[in-house]
Amino acid sequence: MKLYLPEEMRYEGLLAVNLSVTRINKAMAETNDARFKAHYGVFPSVCCCLWKDLQTTSVEEARIEPKDINLKHFFMALHTLRKYPTEYEREAIFDISIRGGRDWSWFYVRKIQALKAIKVVWPEFGPEVWIISVDGQHCWKQEPSNSPWSLDRRHFSFKYHRAGWCYELALSLADSKLVWMNGPFPAGMSDQKIFKEEGLQEKLVALGKKAIADSGYSGPQISTRNEAYDSDSVRIFKSRALLRQEKFNGRMKTYESLSSRFRHEEDKFKSVFEAIAVLCVYEMENGMPMYDILIPAVLDADEYREDIEIVLYSEDDEDESSEDDSSDEEDDTGAVWL
Repeated sequence: MKLYLPEEMRYEGLLAVNLSVTRINKAMAETNDARFKAHYGVFPSVCCCLWKDLQTTSVEEARIEPKDINLKHFFMALHTLRKYPTEYEREAIFDISIRGGRDWSWFYVRKIQALKAIKVVWPEFGPEVWIISVDGQHCWKQEPSNSPWSLDRRHFSFKYHRAGWCYELALSLADSKLVWMNGPFPAGMSDQKIFKEEGLQEKLVALGKKAIADSGYSGPQISTRNEAYDSDSVRIFKSRALLRQEKFNGRMKTYESLSSRFRHEEDKFKSVFEAIAVLCVYEMENGMPMYDILIPAVLDADEYREDIEIVLYSEDDEDESSEDDSSDEEDDTGAVWL
């Protein structure tokens, strides 16, 4: 078993994308970390944890045998997720044959995907009624057609105004954890329909719990923002939960394999999406958690109703959220006026 320190992982990763030794050594560690993340989506410290787990995990589908261990192939898989290159582009970057680059990239992507068995787990919840936030994430894909002149309306995404896939994701409200991932579904299938028919509503009913969601959802197991009935603290709590969900979606969309048109078939999209979700979970576990929802400003909101600004996430929250979240379309101030 071969393990690496973050400094070694960073150095090897930058060499793999053809940065010269001189250029690497002249830069500060922060600059090289940013370079590494730009090519691979995560920081070297996260890669070290992932690399170790791929060799030691008890999940048989995810464990890589010693004969298949190759750091360059590992980097190719991460680069495929982050930059989604064509096969000719990957050939030039990693100096590998088209077939070899294709086979080994998807081999490692699927190994990372398989770690979802231990990284995306439904936990034992406490007595709280609201336990998760839920939302559907749409991704653009190549337009399917039944004939050269007809389009499949089932795949139409109202978010992209073109064909897409949809995944249902749920975050724990109490912890910085992804606890539910279900898909892919044709983007023409509404979030509400997926929630009701694909298992999550049934799971919440069995537990007697509820999810916080946006106005695209409804039903007894859903709680949305309601200006008429919610107290100030409840309204802000729900707003922070929904914004946090969008922040997580934004982290995933920094990967170009999800933010650009997906060129491959459904099974590869499933592998890519779930592998990226696993990488985001690793980030949350290794220094980049999602911000806490229940902060003092939320608890105190009902006591202070003067014309003051209650911020949905504090400066500490901003520090915890990665710079990757710049792709979000939410208001950066994240503020609600009382």
